[in-house]
Amino acid sequence: MDVFTVCPEYETDHFKLRKLEAGDVEGLFPCYSDPEAARYFNGDCCGDNFYYTDKEKLRECVEYWLSRYEARDFVRWSILDKETGLLIGTLEVCPSLKYAVDGRKMGILRIDLKSEYERWLVLKELMDVLIWHIYEDFEVASIIMKIQKDAGERQKLIKEYQFVDAKEECNISLEDYYIRYC
Repeated sequence: MDVFTVCPEYETDHFKLRKLEAGDVEGLFPCYSDPEAARYFNGDCCGDNFYYTDKEKLRECVEYWLSRYEARDFVRWSILDKETGLLIGTLEVCPSLKYAVDGRKMGILRIDLKSEYERWLVLKELMDVLIWHIYEDFEVASIIMKIQKDAGERQKLIKEYQFVDAKEECNISLEDYYIRYC
């Protein structure tokens, strides 16, 4: 299956991950205007910190993300809380050779969540479904993720999912990156 032809949807007990849509701006604004949530957004190499107090700026960003899907750069999913019916953030996977030292594609993973969802059980539930699908669906040998030192709940992902310091494993000069192999 080519994820850029048919974007997969993933589902857990509590969440549904579906391809981002232009109409998601209103539902995602509480996430991207949340200064506490913005602490964990990964804007490295993007020229943006993704913190927006203006819906029009978020709309422009969403349009850009959608254009990158069409260009086959990355997939950005909206995360729907099945109980409340509300969008709680987004998740992105970008298959890339940019940081690879072994010539094998890696998936750059970004998870943006409203601050009240920045909890271990939520992160674990999302990561469990991703680990199950991401390697095969994106044909990557590893995933790389920024996990800041002060991101206490995300720090638990390192041990639970056998992430290792990316500086030792790939060509990345940025701080706080961890890699996990298939």
